[in-house]
Formats: sequence, structure tokens, C-alpha cells
Amino acid sequence: MATVSQTGTGRSDVIAADNFQGIFNIGLLIALSGSATFNIEVSPDDPVAATPSGWFTVSDLTGLTAGSAISLTVPCKAISINVTGGTGKVTLTTVQSGPLV
Repeated sequence: MATVSQTGTGRSDVIAADNFQGIFNIGLLIALSGSATFNIEVSPDDPVAATPSGWFTVSDLTGLTAGSAISLTVPCKAISINVTGGTGKVTLTTVQSGPLV
């Protein structure tokens, strides 16, 4: 489990994802305090090796103005909040699970 927050416009710190899972599944739990418009974005770039530069918006998590929860099944290496407007605080908590053995 990992958590990041972003207050006001800009990109949050990055959460690294384990893209080597046989079945990729990450729960994204998003809370908003105040008023903001934001996207949840993913990157194929490894945040351990370098700062990710290629970001892609998760289609169901773009232009949000309220909290949300979703399961992300498209493999990625990095996840971030990008607040595009407002002064509220967005908090993203991720919970990654792998296959049961």
C-alpha cells in the first residue's frame, strides 16, 4: 500500500508499481478535500531509474471533481495525481495485489 497527496495544481510524487505481477491489479482509492479538478495518470517509465516523463491519463479517471475508487489492470510502472485546477487536496492510496497461490 502506498499513498501520495497533491494540494493545488501540479503533479504529486510518484507511486512505483510492480509491473512484473502475473496478474496486474491495483486498487486506486481517491479522496478529495476541498475543490479541485484532477487526473490519475500512469507511466511506463521506471520511477526508480529516473523521473517518468511519459504520462498517460487513465480513461475513467480524467477531469475528476470528486473522490473515486477503481481497479487498474493495465500494467504500468508509475502512478501519479495531476491536479489541473483548484486548490483542494487530492489523496491517492494504492493497494496492489498479485495472484493467489
